[in-house]
Amino acid sequence: MKKYILLIPAILLPVVVIVVYYAIYNMAGDNAVCTFKGATGLECPGCGGQRALHFLLHGDIPEALRYNVFFVVAAPFLAYFYYMAVKVYILGQKKRLKSFVFSPRFGYTLLIAVILFFILRNIPVRPFTCLVPPQ
Repeated sequence: MKKYILLIPAILLPVVVIVVYYAIYNMAGDNAVCTFKGATGLECPGCGGQRALHFLLHGDIPEALRYNVFFVVAAPFLAYFYYMAVKVYILGQKKRLKSFVFSPRFGYTLLIAVILFFILRNIPVRPFTCLVPPQ
C-alpha cells in the first residue's frame, strides 16, 4: 500500500513540471536566451529544446523537429526512462532492474551522439544548417 502512495506523486511530478514550465515559457516568450550561445556564439545540443517542447506540447511535431531534432528523438526515451525508474524505485519491481540498467556501451553511444550533434549543428554548411533552430 505504501508503494502506491508514492506512485501518485511520481505520476503527478511530470504533469506539475510541464504546467510550471508552460507558465514560465509564456511569461518569457521568445526572450529566453541560451547562456552557452550567449557566451560562445555556438549552438549547444539543447538550443531550441525549450521551443521544441513547446511545440510538442501543442502536437506540432514537424515544427518541434525544426527547433531541436535531438530533443524530439530523445523525448520518448526520456519518458520510458522515467516510467522504468518509477517501476523499479517506487513500486519496487526489482525484476525489472536488469532491463532498466543501461550498459556502458549505451552510455558511451549517447555521449558520442550528443557530441556529434553539437559539432554538426555548428558547421555553417547547408545540410548542417538545418540542425540550427530558426531565429
